[in-house]
Amino acid sequence: MWPFRKKSLIESSVAKLEAQVGSLEKENLVTSPTAKLYPEFSTLAWNSVWGAQHPFKIRFYRFLRDSVPILNSALWTWTRLCASPSYVQIKGSDEPEVVRQAEEIIADLNKRIYQPVYQKSGGVDALITQFFNSLFTDGMVCGEIVLTPAGDKIDRFYFIDPVTLCFELKDGLQWEIFQEQEGRKVKLNPDSTFYFGLDAEVNSPVGKSLLTAVPFVSRIEQQLVSDMQKTMHNAGYHRLHVQIKPPERSQFESDEAYVSRANNYFQETVKMMRSFSPNDNPVTWNDVEIKYIGPESRQAASTAWYINHKAMLEDVAAGLHLDPFMLGYSYGTNQTWAGFKFDLVQKNVVSLQRVAKRFLEWVRNIELALHGLTVEAEHHFDNQRGFGRLESVQVEKMELENIIKRQDKGYIDFEAAQKLANDL
Repeated sequence: MWPFRKKSLIESSVAKLEAQVGSLEKENLVTSPTAKLYPEFSTLAWNSVWGAQHPFKIRFYRFLRDSVPILNSALWTWTRLCASPSYVQIKGSDEPEVVRQAEEIIADLNKRIYQPVYQKSGGVDALITQFFNSLFTDGMVCGEIVLTPAGDKIDRFYFIDPVTLCFELKDGLQWEIFQEQEGRKVKLNPDSTFYFGLDAEVNSPVGKSLLTAVPFVSRIEQQLVSDMQKTMHNAGYHRLHVQIKPPERSQFESDEAYVSRANNYFQETVKMMRSFSPNDNPVTWNDVEIKYIGPESRQAASTAWYINHKAMLEDVAAGLHLDPFMLGYSYGTNQTWAGFKFDLVQKNVVSLQRVAKRFLEWVRNIELALHGLTVEAEHHFDNQRGFGRLESVQVEKMELENIIKRQDKGYIDFEAAQKLANDL
């Protein structure tokens, strides 16, 4: 028998979400020249690439992100790791005035490029964060540049919900992107639209969410947590059982006197036990016995559950390309091993940042061209701050010393040494 045929909480909640979304009325929302910005209420369900499950899958991944702590932590960590501090370098001119003018144009663009109406902390930093959040959660990021009415500069960049996208292959050569708007497809302008799919296949532009590989394992992990809660609730907690032996009856003691003395002794003992502070100890005759009441072998059961749950967490972390210690789980790894694994993650971060780097350079170079400047803006992410800074400085020092020794020994000339030093 299939062990999970019963609907889980996640399945029921997502189904309820789908029903609610489908019952909402359409509204006239603000639109960009070719794309509706927030068409959450599209009625066109089919898609030439994904099929009818496409909107459901993306909403399901968003639900997992918002509902499962370890998945939320993983996406949060990936997004913040990739959205590291950055800076812009102007290339293509040695004239200080041209460079200064380009820097002022880029600085002004950075402030207005992404500015949600009610949020006063937008700008390029918020744009990068939203870029990676959409990329990792939905598996793709899409948006459009909108110019000012005068057409002399970029007004801002608008993100497009991937739920509303569909693709069609034109003449067997090139994919065209459409957006579903009120039951019809509208082609997006390729000159002003940016799209990128994470880990897309060669025969499909559709990206893959970072959560694609983990829903089943995450479901088991959540089931373990639920089962553990039910088990602990059923077993209860250890309690103290105080047993008081009744006093011996005297030879000539009446029934009423004996019962009265026994009850008084019982009540005095109970009063003493209840008045204990944490640093007090009971002092009685040997007719009082204190026992623990609770489930047997509870520690062994808890240990087994911990090991099973740990295995599930490690599988989830592996599917998210992270290590457990980066999600707040500590299994006693030393600093050297943790640093090694963090370096591996940083290499992945650099490769993912190249996508955002090209995107930001595309936007900024359009802005510079609209102002009549022939220079180019090159975006750089600064991943050297914080962890590993000392090690990187030491490595650079050793490489410089090696270059100097090679020059002193005559293996390379000054020009070659200078080039090698500049490439560090």
